[in-house]
Amino acid sequence: MIDSIHNGSVRHFLLTDLVYIHSARRPKRVDEIPFEGSLPYVDIQTLESGLPSKYAEGKDYVLEEKDLVMVKDGHRSGKVFHAQRGVAASTLTILSPKSDRVQIDYIYCYLAYCYEDFQSRKRGATIAHLDMNYLKRLLIPLPDVAKQKEIAEKYNRLELLVKELKTKALSLEELSQKLGSSELKERCNNLAQQGEMILQSWLHQVF
Repeated sequence: MIDSIHNGSVRHFLLTDLVYIHSARRPKRVDEIPFEGSLPYVDIQTLESGLPSKYAEGKDYVLEEKDLVMVKDGHRSGKVFHAQRGVAASTLTILSPKSDRVQIDYIYCYLAYCYEDFQSRKRGATIAHLDMNYLKRLLIPLPDVAKQKEIAEKYNRLELLVKELKTKALSLEELSQKLGSSELKERCNNLAQQGEMILQSWLHQVF
């Protein structure tokens, strides 16, 4: 059962009251092989695959697993991810929790819910950029910690199922190419898109 948090008892806070927001910049040294003092270079590819392809000096913009990162440049501006230990790429914005009274996984859910808004407010004619002013002024509905945890856990389970669905859809798409079936390939693409729609639909029912 989905319980909406829309009620008079839920207070709203600015995102900047709940998390620190830092815009990452490219480190001085980035190599394809590890070097002394280096950490994995965390870009979008690394976040999606879980496997780093580059390494950077671990001095500034170091990510912890408790952090979130958001894409700030490109066509996926506003896409949020759970952070991986490493150095954030210059295309990312880092969000670090300020206190234990907010579940960072709950913030992740709400930012995922706002993805369409972020997309509609992108700036830049040539290269799209996240509207940082809008992000910082974003109001977050904050129920009690138990409710935050409940919402985050339910979304995490749903997201895992959708990821499994996408993996199977990709395998079917590869099979469709071998079989030369354009109809099957189209159905596989639709299956992956439906997974994203399921996630957004659930978030819209909650928030």
